[in-house]
Amino acid sequence: MADQVFDTLRGWIVNGQLPPDYRLRVRDIAAMVGTSVMPVREAVRRLVEAGLAIHEPYKGARVRGLDVSELEQAYDVRILLESECARLGAAAAGEGVCDRMQEHWLALEDAARAGDVLRSVQIDEELLDTLYAAGGNEVLRDIVHGLWDKCRPYKVLWASDVARRGEVHIWHYKPDLIAAVRAKDADQAAEMVRRSYTEAKAALHALLDDPQQ
Repeated sequence: MADQVFDTLRGWIVNGQLPPDYRLRVRDIAAMVGTSVMPVREAVRRLVEAGLAIHEPYKGARVRGLDVSELEQAYDVRILLESECARLGAAAAGEGVCDRMQEHWLALEDAARAGDVLRSVQIDEELLDTLYAAGGNEVLRDIVHGLWDKCRPYKVLWASDVARRGEVHIWHYKPDLIAAVRAKDADQAAEMVRRSYTEAKAALHALLDDPQQ
């Protein structure tokens, strides 16, 4: 039941039915969706975890705004920085790094097939971080982690929309990325990350412009 409430609230946030700063009062929402308060509490907790809502002490949770300008600016920076992270990582990675990336990919594939969006996003970040850590530039990696925090709500939004339609294609470049890293093809690894984020940016822009699509 919590999954259904989460999906409903996510949809209402995206289409503007629950506008930015809307207070997610558990009892009110339970009445709106026709459930008890328990699944609503869990769904609101997951919205906060996904970055779609913000928890404020003594006030509860409120809807976080999703802004097209922020999306474009953040993804433009990610394209620049993470393609370089992938280039550095692919040039330096040994077989152990590749093996860990492969383990993450198998776990990601399982989570995506199960429709576990939050887990899929988490594992995807772990896979990429394994590669980026191999590059050895901790300052760059820290900046990327901050960008992930900013972009996570958008990524969850996109992954949720894709999962709702029964698709898992957004993750499918990962085996090719791992193969490029094994081959130490740094340029190819960088291009895969650049292309993936360019596609993500376009898909999210379309979704925010037309949430009913």
